[in-house]
Amino acid sequence: MKFSHSLAIIALLGSQTHGFQLSPSMATMQSRSVSSLSASVAEGSSMDTSLMKQQSPPSPPDMQAYSNGFKTVFNEVSCSLSTPTEGTLPTDLIGTYYKSGPAMFSAGSLPPPKNSLVKPKQPPVPDGEDMSRMVLHPFEGDGAVLAMTFHGHDNIETGEVNTDEAADTVDTKGKVTTRFRYVRTNAFNNERKKGKKLYTGMESTRSNDSGGTVGNDLSLPFYRHHLLNGLNKLRKNTSNTRAVYFGKRLLTMWAGGLPYKVDALALSTDGRSQLGGIIKREENAMSSSAVIDSKRNRILFYGIDEQASGSTLNIYEFNSKFQPIKENDGAVQLELPGLALVYDFGVTENYCVFVQPQLKVNGMQYMLNKEPGKSAALESESALLHIVARPGNKDAGGMKTIEIPFDGMAEANLQIINSYESEDGTIIFDALRSADSGGGSKSSTQWPWASTLGDFQNMSSKKSLWRYEVNPKKGLVSKDCISQDQLYFGVVNSNTSAQKHRYIYAAAGAMGEGVAPPQGITKFDLDTGARESWFPESYEFCGEPMYAERRGDDSEDGGYILSTLFNGKDECSELVVLKANDVAAGPIARVPIGIAVPHGFHGCFASTDDANWTYEQIERRAKLADKMETRGSMWNEVKSDFSGLGLRFDDMEEYFGDLMN
Repeated sequence: MKFSHSLAIIALLGSQTHGFQLSPSMATMQSRSVSSLSASVAEGSSMDTSLMKQQSPPSPPDMQAYSNGFKTVFNEVSCSLSTPTEGTLPTDLIGTYYKSGPAMFSAGSLPPPKNSLVKPKQPPVPDGEDMSRMVLHPFEGDGAVLAMTFHGHDNIETGEVNTDEAADTVDTKGKVTTRFRYVRTNAFNNERKKGKKLYTGMESTRSNDSGGTVGNDLSLPFYRHHLLNGLNKLRKNTSNTRAVYFGKRLLTMWAGGLPYKVDALALSTDGRSQLGGIIKREENAMSSSAVIDSKRNRILFYGIDEQASGSTLNIYEFNSKFQPIKENDGAVQLELPGLALVYDFGVTENYCVFVQPQLKVNGMQYMLNKEPGKSAALESESALLHIVARPGNKDAGGMKTIEIPFDGMAEANLQIINSYESEDGTIIFDALRSADSGGGSKSSTQWPWASTLGDFQNMSSKKSLWRYEVNPKKGLVSKDCISQDQLYFGVVNSNTSAQKHRYIYAAAGAMGEGVAPPQGITKFDLDTGARESWFPESYEFCGEPMYAERRGDDSEDGGYILSTLFNGKDECSELVVLKANDVAAGPIARVPIGIAVPHGFHGCFASTDDANWTYEQIERRAKLADKMETRGSMWNEVKSDFSGLGLRFDDMEEYFGDLMN
């Protein structure tokens, strides 16, 4: 495998080992003066154009159109059947696509149900009309979830319904059932009732440029929450960062608080979840990351209780039924040095991998206010790589810490795309790194933020794609730059999660290595060095690409790539479908969503049979959710978890079947 820039770094450093020995033995890793993707050319040059496949170079981004993607969604989509406006949907694309992201930038601006007993003291207002209600950074916006279910074939033709039922059955052949709802977090409900912004704990940090473009990065900031632990008004859980479906359950996640359980069909909110009780206290913090072990069909989460003197890491592992694994009751706990602001992790067959950037903590500010922009600053030092034995490992909770060689760029806000163990025991992971681009202008904290390229660059870090290789036994770490292009939201085929992968898909800026917003879609072949890209019009912007399995095809790139596409000129959104093995050819179908969905973050595609609902099932559940919210004085604020406490929507047909007719 060859990389496009000869930026390999390797070092043998002192390491700390706690409680276990890593095995098997590994071959010595050799320093590489030239990295590996076969596209490698002279140092600092871009990937060999003979291995690149894309349409003519894209135009510079229309930044006014991009900034239109930061507007509040005032109308939810309960249940709608969508037909492609271009192309046709493949019949072997079956399952449900979910995506999470902030969608309310003017606090408390979703109108309550018409018959609600609770009315806000202040009515909803358009964005920009009352600046006291506007958030200072898109990441502070309340989270919402988009769901789109692909039905594939016609359910009447295939006999899934009999002829007597056919008259009442909607023809879904080649169509998609769309839903879009806000997550009814406690903070969302509180601001909705008051009709104003109540949570201002991060505003000082958002107005402070001490973290540079990494600290308040427009796409996803390093400073994600207030440092006062627990449930408090300074730490607003927006549940806006990731949607994950596993074991028939849908969660939305945010770094610093508990996940929320959301009904997978109607997207109604069940409430904060303690994952069936494995998280012991409601005030415990969770990350916004989850990783599925595709080989064992398990899912792992983690949370960090952060303190300046030392942080506590909790790792949780669940089986395919979303039950804690038997070994160690599915959980391990260990201590990390200092203030650990870690927002992503990797999972291999035996280990979890964490990268902790070094921080300089201002003790006085931390004691007085715990505002992250004033209390913690990134240090220009080596980051710490923690390798932790998974809860199911015989050495569960054992940890080895190795310093990563410092190359002038802090390993902060790392997005780990995938990780795995090679046959000789080397741990390999690919990640998107963020570097300070030299911006950080305070003038960019006011909505609509990035209406010019200069404003965007003042709020955005420089991205690049890297491969890390780790020999835990010898304490060796190497890292190679795969691409210096501006990339976002890297993903792999979920069937290779925690296993060796060949392909990476990512959203790409239209200016090559220049800092520009995510717009097109790029695919990397790590075996051959080939790369292909597709870019839409200058006023169109793709989000995270998501691999969707093609029924009957188990090859690594035989499926499809799904992505939301925001049209900033017409202020509308579509879902685009591309062939994963021919990304450069562009979309084979475009499906209108029906509303303008703001630029979001992370999602998933559920291809299992339990996520293949009929339109009638979804519509019935959605009607129930609407009626329950209309009749509920608390707007459906329910606390429940996976243990079945509280009344869940899974049980509603049994108790409220008459409401569904």
